Amino acid sequence: MDKSALAVKRKKKVRSGPKSFDTKYLGDEPTWTDAEVTSLEMIKAYNWYNYFYNQKDALKLLFDNYPRNKKEVAQLRKVSDKISSTVCYQAHMIANGCKLPSESQEFFNDKIEGYLKLAKKIVSEIKKQEKPKAPVVSIQERIREQISEYIAELENEIDIFTENKYKSEFDMYAWLRSKEVKSQQANAIADHYESLLSELEEVKSKSDEQLTEGYSHMKPREVTRFIDFVRMIVEDARKQSQNQKTVRKTRAKKPASLQKQIARIQYQKDASEFKLVSINPADIIGANQLWTFNTKYRVLTRYDALGPAGFSIKGTTLQGYDEENSIRKKLRKPDQILPLVLTGGKRVLNKVMDEINTKEASMNGRLNKETILLKVIK
Repeated sequence: MDKSALAVKRKKKVRSGPKSFDTKYLGDEPTWTDAEVTSLEMIKAYNWYNYFYNQKDALKLLFDNYPRNKKEVAQLRKVSDKISSTVCYQAHMIANGCKLPSESQEFFNDKIEGYLKLAKKIVSEIKKQEKPKAPVVSIQERIREQISEYIAELENEIDIFTENKYKSEFDMYAWLRSKEVKSQQANAIADHYESLLSELEEVKSKSDEQLTEGYSHMKPREVTRFIDFVRMIVEDARKQSQNQKTVRKTRAKKPASLQKQIARIQYQKDASEFKLVSINPADIIGANQLWTFNTKYRVLTRYDALGPAGFSIKGTTLQGYDEENSIRKKLRKPDQILPLVLTGGKRVLNKVMDEINTKEASMNGRLNKETILLKVIK
C-alpha cells in the first residue's frame, strides 16, 4: 500500500483532551480538597493546564464551567479574544471544587468584571454606529423598556452591594420615589426579584444541592444579608405600587360640595420614614370606615361611621363617627401592622386592632399635620 495513503488514514484519528502519553510524566489533572490551595499548587495547576490546553480549549473551560450565570457567559463570548487563559483555568478549577486563595479569587472576580464591562461597551458602540430608526413604539413596549432600564439600574446597585462585602446604604423606597415609578412598573420590578429572593432562601435552607454549590463562595451571613437586601427591593416596590394606586385615585374629580368640606382639613401627605402616602381626603366623605396613623405618636386609629350616611368633615374634625365602636392604639411595631391595614380586606381589618397589645386611647376626631389618611371602606 502507498505510504501516503497510510498517512492520510492515520490523520483521521483525532485525540481530544490531555495527551495520555504525557500524563505518564506530568500526572493527571489536579484534584482538590476542601482546603484552600497553596501558591505552589496553583503554579503546578497552571503549568499542567498550559501544557495540555491551547487558547481555544481554555475558553471552552470558562464557558462550560463559569460559576455565575449563562447571561454573563453570552457577554463574555463577545470579548473571547481578550480573555486570559488563567481566568479560564480558574473557572474550571472553581467548578471542580477548588478553593482559591483570596488574592486569586479577587483576581478572577476583577478580571471577569472587566471583561463584562468591556463587552457592554462594545455592544454600546455597535448600537451607536447603527443607523437610528424611528419605529412606532406601543405603550406596552415603552413600559417594558422602562422596566428593563429600572432593573438594569438595580442590578448595578446589587453589584455594588456584593462588591462592598454585602453592605449598602441604598434606599429602595427613596429611589422609587425619585424616579416616580408607576404602579405597573413597580409591580414588575417586585415580580422580577421575587425569583431571586426565592432562590436565595433555598440557598439559606440548603434545600437544593445545585443552588448550594452555586452559592458556595458566599458565607452564611452574606447569604442572609443578600436575602434582606433583595427582600427590601421587593417589599418597597410593592409599597410603591400600592401608593401609586392611591395617588392615582386622588386625581378623580369630586363634586364642589366635597371640596368645600375638605377645604380646611389638615393631614400629612406622605411620610418617608414609614413609606406611606395619604389618600385623597375627599374619599372620606360618605365612607363607612376610616383608618389613620399619627406619625408623631405612632397611633393607629379606626373610625367607624355612626350611620349609613357615613362621615362628613367640619373644619379639621371628622364628623359622624361612632365613639363606642371606634378605636385607637399606639403601635410598637408599625412595620408589621401598617402593611396589614393597607393591603388587608375586611376580615383582616376586623382582627388588626385585636393583635395590638397596647391600651386604647381616647378619641377626638381631629385630623392634624401628623395624620396620614391610610384607608377608607365605603
